[in-house]
Amino acid sequence: MPRLSCFSPHFSVSATAIGLVAMLCVFATPEAMAQAACESDNPVISAMQQKWNTPTPAGAEATDGFGPVQAALLPIAQAQAQFGPLSFKSKKQMQYALQLRWHVSVEGDYWLAADSGAWIDVVDGGRALEPLTFNHGLRCAGIHKALKFHLRAGDYLLRVASDETPGVKIAAGRP
Repeated sequence: MPRLSCFSPHFSVSATAIGLVAMLCVFATPEAMAQAACESDNPVISAMQQKWNTPTPAGAEATDGFGPVQAALLPIAQAQAQFGPLSFKSKKQMQYALQLRWHVSVEGDYWLAADSGAWIDVVDGGRALEPLTFNHGLRCAGIHKALKFHLRAGDYLLRVASDETPGVKIAAGRP
């Protein structure tokens, strides 16, 4: 059986491989590891993932957690004719939009998810709320992004807009 020494080419390859594995373990984030396994450590996103491939058509209203629903966005001129002037916090020029009424019956943290980079605003009293956090969802499962809002019980407008596609799958959930 051959013996390895520090001068053996096999030793340097092995040491390099061990070093790379050690670096991956140190630098891999939980989010990156979850993406690799296509599982979310967020129970709300995980619950959305279970139903993500069976959306229903979006209605004009939603309550608490919903979806996923397939929202057919309107051309922006048609959306503004139907809903009135729509403003979005996005810097992009939106081509399609939809506005839904959303009733929240229980105060808490709600996650909104989309299958694309569509813009999502939760509007309260004419003002778009700031999300508590944003993440890249679970792209391996088709969830492109997720936003978390703390909402009190009440009625909101959910504005969804896109600069490129007239259809967006969205869902909402809470712990």
